[in-house]
Amino acid sequence: MDRILMAKKISFSFFLIFLLSSINLFSGEIWMEPKDELLVKKLEFLSKTLKHPFDSTSYPISRAKLKTKSSDKLMEIYSSKNNFKNKLSINYSNNIFSIRNISDSNRYEKSVSLERTFERNRTAGKLSVIKNISANSEDEYLFSGTHLSTIVGNSVLGIGFIERWWGPGNDNSLMLSNYSDPQPGIYLESLSGFRFKNFMSFIGKVNYSFFVNFLDDERFIKNTNLIGARITLQPVTNLTLGFSRVTMFGGDDRPDSFQSFVDNLFRLTRTENGVDLSNEIAGYDLKYNFNINKILISSYFQLIGEDEIKFTPSTKIFTYGNEIIFLKNGLLRSVGIEYSNTIGNFGDRYNVTYEHNSYKSGYRYKNLPLGAFIDGDSIFLKLTTNIEVNENLFLNFSLFEGEFNKDNLGETNIWGVTNEEYKGAKIKVGYSLTKNFNFELGILAINKNLYFNSKEMDKITFNFSLNYNF
Repeated sequence: MDRILMAKKISFSFFLIFLLSSINLFSGEIWMEPKDELLVKKLEFLSKTLKHPFDSTSYPISRAKLKTKSSDKLMEIYSSKNNFKNKLSINYSNNIFSIRNISDSNRYEKSVSLERTFERNRTAGKLSVIKNISANSEDEYLFSGTHLSTIVGNSVLGIGFIERWWGPGNDNSLMLSNYSDPQPGIYLESLSGFRFKNFMSFIGKVNYSFFVNFLDDERFIKNTNLIGARITLQPVTNLTLGFSRVTMFGGDDRPDSFQSFVDNLFRLTRTENGVDLSNEIAGYDLKYNFNINKILISSYFQLIGEDEIKFTPSTKIFTYGNEIIFLKNGLLRSVGIEYSNTIGNFGDRYNVTYEHNSYKSGYRYKNLPLGAFIDGDSIFLKLTTNIEVNENLFLNFSLFEGEFNKDNLGETNIWGVTNEEYKGAKIKVGYSLTKNFNFELGILAINKNLYFNSKEMDKITFNFSLNYNF
C-alpha cells in the first residue's frame, strides 16, 4: 500500500473516531482559509484602525490572531460569518474554471460536497467530503480542507488536507497556492504568534508554519515528500515580512535517510552519490499598509528562487501588486492590480522555474501547480475590484492579460506549447437568498481558446455554486 493511500485512510479514520466518540460538539472553524479572502480584507482594514498587527499573507489564518487587548470587534465580525457547523454545496461548470485567484475554490467541472466543522476543548477540525462527478480528475472522492487539530501551547498541531496560500498576492502565490488539491500531511502552525522579550524584541510579532506532506504516486518519482517552512515578522503594525522555503525530498529510489534529510535541511551538501538530494525553492515577501484618510493602501512584493544553493537562490521570479481597501457604510470596497513573471531571472532564463532534472514532474501535484497558477515561463497582469453591494450581494470583476509558457517549450507545463498572448475578463456574483442559502455565479471570458493540460478550453466558461449552511 503506498504512503499516500495510507495517509488518507489514517486521516479519515481519525475523523470517524472523533465524530462518533465526541458529544456536545459545536461549530468551531478555527481558521480562515484562502476562500475567505473578502472577510480577511475587511478584518485587515479594521485591524489597522485598532493598530493591531494582522498577518494576511499566510493561510490558513488562526482566529486567535484576531484577539486584541482593546476590542472584541474583529472576533465579533468573524463569529458572525461562521455560525454554522454544516455545509452542503453543489457546483457546476461547463468547463474547468482555469483562471482562478485566491478566493476561487472550485477546481472541478461538477461536484457535490458536504462538510462539518467541530470543536471540543482544545481540539477542533473539519470533515469535508467532495464527490467529484466530472472528468477532469481521476479522484472520485476528495477530502480537501479536512483536518484534525489540537492546541499545544501557542501552536496548532494537526493532520489533514490543508488549503495554503503563502504570499501577499491575490492572484498568484509563487511559493504555495490553492490551485491544486491540498496534500495529506502533518503540520505545526502558530496559534496567535509571539514576541521576544529580549534584545530580539525589535523584530516584533512572529508567526510560523511548518508541514510535511505526501505527494501523489502518478508522477515521475512516486511518493515524494513535500516539506515547507514559513516565518513572518511584523516589526511594526503596518509591515509584514515573510520568509519561506519548500523542498521536494525523498520518494521511490531516492536518498531519504535521516542524515540525508539533515544534510538537505541545513544545505550541508547538495548531492549524495551524484544524485540531487532535493528540489527546492525559497524566497521572501513584503507587504506594507498605510492609511490615507479612511482608505487602506497596500503595496506588496514576492520574490522566490529556484534551486537554492547555500541559501542563495540561483534563479528568481517575482510578483508585485498594489491594492486599496475601504468601507462604505460598513461594506467592503477594494481595487487591486497585480503583475507576476515566472520567467527565470526576470525574463532571461526559460525552462527552469518549477522544473527539475531529477524530480521531472516538477513543482506540481496531480498535474496542477503547487505555486503560481500560471506555472513557469509565464506573465500575468490583472486589475480586480470587489464590491459588497449590501449584506446579501457582492460583486467581483477583473480584467487581465498575459501569456502562458512564453517560449512554447517544455512537456510538463500545464498550459502546453501552443498558447498565445490572451486577454479576458472575469465576473463573480454572490447572493444570499436566506441566512442558510447562498449561491455564486462566475463567468470567465477569454479572447483565445487556451489549452489546459492538453485540453482545448472554451472561450467562455460558466460556473454556478449553490450552498446550504445548517
